[in-house]
Amino acid sequence: MSTAPAIRSYEPEAPRGVATIGKAVYIKGQIIAREDLIVDGQVDGTVEAQEHRITIGPNGRVAATIKGRHIIIQGQVTGNVEGSEKVEIRNGAKLLGDVRTVKFVCEEEGTINGSVASLRPEPKPAAAATETKEKAAAASATQQTLTPTEVKK
Repeated sequence: MSTAPAIRSYEPEAPRGVATIGKAVYIKGQIIAREDLIVDGQVDGTVEAQEHRITIGPNGRVAATIKGRHIIIQGQVTGNVEGSEKVEIRNGAKLLGDVRTVKFVCEEEGTINGSVASLRPEPKPAAAATETKEKAAAASATQQTLTPTEVKK
């Protein structure tokens, strides 16, 4: 039996896969995240998480171009927003800028001053490959070789 004391970590556990910028934090520059991101502080510059969700919390004040998979705005954003899947503007949120996305939701008390452009959803890689093969097969089936006598007719 061991009498050594158990080693404890006093660091608080953070949720895995989510980065948070707290309300007392100010960042000026470029943020590139490879996980979901919550911004509840102030950011001036660019915010990118191409394959992940970006949430601008109720205390968030962002003056930046934002690009992500799914963008949720609860605070204030000045800048253009591009969501490859969806952009949501929640009650009390304010956006001054243009939106480009596949799906757009603006709740009743949300405010936007800008334009909204609809993007086509990107096909899944497996579906795109199947579609390309089907088109090639259809094209080869419709091609015919004509003999010189058939061309003269």
